[in-house]
Amino acid sequence: MIHLLSPRRTKRVVLVALSALVTTTAGIAADEASVTHLVPSGGQQGKTVEVVLRGTLNGGDKRKAWSSHPGIVVTFAKKTDRVQVAIKADVPPGRHFLRFSNAGAASSLLPFIVSPIEEVNELEPNGKLPEAQKLAGMARVINGVLSESRDVDVFEVAMKSGQTLVASMMANTELGSPMDGLLQVVSEKGFVVAQDDDSLGLDPFVTFTATGAGRFFVRTFAFPAKTNSTIGLASGSDFVYRLTVTTGPYVDFTIPSAFSKKKPGRLAVKGWNLPKEHREWLIDPMAHGVDGRFYRQGWNNTVPLKAVTHDVATELEPNGRKKPQRVSVPTTLTGTIGNDKDRDVFEIEAKKGSALEIAVESRRLGFPLDPVIRVSDGTGKVLKETDTRSADKVDEAISWSPPTSGTFRVEVRDLFEHGGPRFVYRLTIQPQPVAVSATVEKDVLPLDGGKPLEVKVTINRSGGFDKAVRLELENPFEGIVAKPVTSEPKGPTAKTVTLKLERKEGVKDVQGGPLKIVGRVEGMAEPVTIVTAPVPRLTERSGNLWLIVKPMSKPKKK
Repeated sequence: MIHLLSPRRTKRVVLVALSALVTTTAGIAADEASVTHLVPSGGQQGKTVEVVLRGTLNGGDKRKAWSSHPGIVVTFAKKTDRVQVAIKADVPPGRHFLRFSNAGAASSLLPFIVSPIEEVNELEPNGKLPEAQKLAGMARVINGVLSESRDVDVFEVAMKSGQTLVASMMANTELGSPMDGLLQVVSEKGFVVAQDDDSLGLDPFVTFTATGAGRFFVRTFAFPAKTNSTIGLASGSDFVYRLTVTTGPYVDFTIPSAFSKKKPGRLAVKGWNLPKEHREWLIDPMAHGVDGRFYRQGWNNTVPLKAVTHDVATELEPNGRKKPQRVSVPTTLTGTIGNDKDRDVFEIEAKKGSALEIAVESRRLGFPLDPVIRVSDGTGKVLKETDTRSADKVDEAISWSPPTSGTFRVEVRDLFEHGGPRFVYRLTIQPQPVAVSATVEKDVLPLDGGKPLEVKVTINRSGGFDKAVRLELENPFEGIVAKPVTSEPKGPTAKTVTLKLERKEGVKDVQGGPLKIVGRVEGMAEPVTIVTAPVPRLTERSGNLWLIVKPMSKPKKK
């Protein structure tokens, strides 16, 4: 049987339904902070840039912006998808992070790169040589997006005979863009004179020296970072990149690529277009970098460096299996697999049962080496070897305990037996650190209304760490109770604990914000660990968490 409603009742039902729909939609809209990329994704020291937020951020005057450096100040513009980012002149070059939030949601951490050289935005159309965007000056960072279907971006550079051009893209590795970029240098006649696709992970890097004066073109396009059934160029609004194009001083690496915190270190600087005064660097032991990268005034870019408290060494050829190089332990050593089938072998003394950590860094530093570590005894018997590489494990690290006391050898080579001047690596051999780490799965944690928030923390002890660790908030929130919880070295709390956050009784207006959870050991002034979470689209982790405090639900009317 069908029941018909009167016109008046029908109107009332429709109005109620629309009212519910509007209320629901408004509630959802107020909680959206799904910003995934920034365009441009960086700026020059001492400048203010307008940045477009890719994604959604609403909430009106409840919107907030957070920066990992106090010298990067964000203000909201009239357009809801725009912000002004002011970068103070003393902000160090490198990768910093921004985060955006409103009353009930927060974005993940978003990379924002500060550079020492002038920046420009890509201007369309620029897909063909006659449409190429002209670049003036010796050095530029171009902020672009391969957004159009099968997009190609082209930039024109005037070069003198003998001048060397360096073009370096930052997209997948540092920004998390889902693209596998390619760079070409093209002559006026349209011939490709230099090309690269994967020298910096999935990001390209190319150099070219002109044999004659003229116009040259830097052309870029991309494929998807994750392969699919489509064979062809890829693009999208999230194919965001930063392209450094320079004929000025560009540093590739230093030898050694580490320095001691105890005394000044002398580094040989390798790169292109370097004046004599920049080919050597006496680095201050108190020098600070950003994300493991350091900068010296006059350079166009940053360089990977590691500050250590033990010996720093440099590979010395010949150092093959017939004549290994003797090194002390602990040490951090810089070497190069200079030729195909090259093997660098280092001889160490080790005691039975004293666990060692042996780690090789190369791909994460921006070099093409796929490292393999082999440990053998004095007779050449292989005791341990790594020989695989996956997409999410680009470098190698092993923990190894000597079966006897004596002399052992640590060998480094390329997985595919390749080599060359940029097959640079940093090898660290040290006693396995006595340490503890603590992690959570997500960096944005919501405290929903009056319900408590239970944060599951995973604990990992290594090197025989056997202390109880007390986990607590480093920055307590007004109106929120978070009772510290202890992870004992043995028992049910050894590997996981749950930290509970809840509102204080009777408190309604509670503000969320930056959240840092630390682990402390009784009798030690400094934390032994900071709880970290993965940064979406990147391989790194961060201790900069965020607490969302959602409004209390209004009691239903009876």
